[in-house]
Amino acid sequence: MKPFKIRNIEINPPLILSPMAGVTDYTFRRLIKRRGGVGLVVSEFISVEGLTRHNPKS
Repeated sequence: MKPFKIRNIEINPPLILSPMAGVTDYTFRRLIKRRGGVGLVVSEFISVEGLTRHNPKS
């Protein structure tokens, strides 16, 4: 596959791992890296309120 660019940043390999709540956790991203990786990884949003209230699900 041919790499692509976002402005001046080359994405190679041309694969993007998108956020999928409850799926793309640290372990999943590590597994993807071991299988050859992707060019760009985007993570889920973090709930600031959950962090400030010490919510274990955040």
